[in-house]
Amino acid sequence: MSCRSRVAVRGVLLGTVLVFGGGMAQATTPASAPSAEELAVLKAKLVAQQNLLESQLHQLREQQSQIDELERRLGSTVSAPIAAAEAATNVEPAQAAIAVAEPAAMPPPLVTARYDGVSVVIGGSLRTTVNTTSARMLPDAAPFLVLPSVPGVREGTTKIDARLSTLLIAIRGRELGGFQLGGVIQAQLFDGDLLSGKYGVYPGVAYVEAANDRWRFAAGLQPDVFSPKIPRMVDSMSGMAGSGNPGNSMKPQLRAERFINTDTGKWTFQGALADAQPSNIQPPSLASTENTGQPNYEARISFSRGTADSEASLVPYPQWEVGLSGANGSFRSFSLSNAFPAYDTNLSGIAIEGAVRIGQRLGLQGELYRGRAFAPYLGGIFQTVTTDRAAVRSQGGWAEIAWWWRPTLHTHFGYGRDRAWSKNGVQPEVRSNETTFANLFWDPSPMTTLGLEATWRRTVYEGDIYNEGLALMLSSELRF
Repeated sequence: MSCRSRVAVRGVLLGTVLVFGGGMAQATTPASAPSAEELAVLKAKLVAQQNLLESQLHQLREQQSQIDELERRLGSTVSAPIAAAEAATNVEPAQAAIAVAEPAAMPPPLVTARYDGVSVVIGGSLRTTVNTTSARMLPDAAPFLVLPSVPGVREGTTKIDARLSTLLIAIRGRELGGFQLGGVIQAQLFDGDLLSGKYGVYPGVAYVEAANDRWRFAAGLQPDVFSPKIPRMVDSMSGMAGSGNPGNSMKPQLRAERFINTDTGKWTFQGALADAQPSNIQPPSLASTENTGQPNYEARISFSRGTADSEASLVPYPQWEVGLSGANGSFRSFSLSNAFPAYDTNLSGIAIEGAVRIGQRLGLQGELYRGRAFAPYLGGIFQTVTTDRAAVRSQGGWAEIAWWWRPTLHTHFGYGRDRAWSKNGVQPEVRSNETTFANLFWDPSPMTTLGLEATWRRTVYEGDIYNEGLALMLSSELRF
C-alpha cells in the first residue's frame, strides 16, 4: 500500500480472469466452433485481464465495474472478487476448451473449500525482484526518494527481495437481504518496518463486505477512497508515492459505495470514515501519529464510459473516466525521542483523476492533487509539519502512457513530481521529489509475468541540496 504501493491488492482479481473465461465459454457452444480470429481475441483478453493483477490498488478500484459487466453477461448478481473465484472452479472442461486459444492458456483452479453455503478460496503470487541503483535510495527494495550523498560513502546499492509475494484468502458467504456477503484477506511478506529489510506478515487488505449491483458496504482494512489510481510499475510498492501520487495507503475504514448505470455511462459515489493513520506505509521519520478522537472523512465521485474488459481493446481501462476526490481530518503527532510534545494537525486534500484508452493498444491515465499536512495520504513527500509546526503544503501529479505491442507484451512510460512548501518561511526538509520511469512487461503465460524497469529519481532538500540516481529493477512473478 501505498505505497502507492502504494499497494497494492495483488492476486485479488485472479478469479475475475477465470470467471471471464467461464462466462465466454458459456456463451459459446461446441456446436459453433470459434474462428481463429475469435480465439485470438479471447486469448488477448485473458492475458490483458491477468495484467491487471500486478497493480494492487488499481485492481481494487476497477473490480466493481468489471464485475458489473460480467454479471450482465452471466445474468446473475455476485460479489467480487469472491464469487468470481468460486465460479472459476465450476467451468466444465468442454466449455474451457472453447474459451482458450491454446493449451495452458488458463491458470489452474484456485484451491476452494465449501461448507454449509460458505466458500473459501486461496490464491496469491510468488514474486522476486532485483533492484540495482546508482545512488542510495529509501528504502532500497522499493525506493521512494534519493538520499543525500555522503562524502566517502559509496552510493550504489543492490537488493534481491521476495517480500512482494502475496497470499490471498477470499470468503463468500450467503446472501442476506439482496446482498452478497463476503470478505478478503491479503498479505505480503514485508515486515512492519519497510526500512528493516526483514520478512514478516504484512497486511494488505482485510475487510468484510455486503454488495449487489447498486450498493457496496464494507468494513476493515482497505485502500483509500481518495485518489485511487496507480501507475503500472515493476516497482509496484512505491508506485510513485512521494512523487505526485497520493492516496492508495491502507486504512481501517467504514465504506459505502453507490453505483448508477445510465444510457451514457456509469456513476460511482464513494464515502468512507477512515482511521487517521495508514496501516501500510509510514513516512520515513522518527515521528508517530495517532487519531484525535474523530475519523478522517473521504469522498469520491467518478463517471466512466465503457468497461475495462472491452473486447475492442487490449488496454484495461474504461473507454474514458474522470473522477474527483477529497479528504479531510486530523491527527496527533509526537516524536519518539520526546524532542517535541504531542500536537494536533489538521489535514485536507483534493484530487482530480482521469483515464482514457485510444484504439486497441494505447492508454493514458494520471492524477493531480493539492494537500495540507498530507503525509498520512502519502503526499507532501511524507511530511506533515515544519520544525515550528507549520503545516506542510504540497501539490503534485503524475501521468502514464501505456502501449500494448501485442497481447503478451506491453510497456509503460510515466513521470510524477511532488513539491512541498510552507507559508511561514520555515521550509520542510524535502522540497521536491520526482520520478521518471519506463518498463516492459512480458507475460509468457497467464500465470507468469516478467518485468524490467528503469527509473530516474531526483530529490531536492532544503538549501537546494539535491541528489539523483538511476535504478534498474527486474522481477519475476508466478500467480496461483
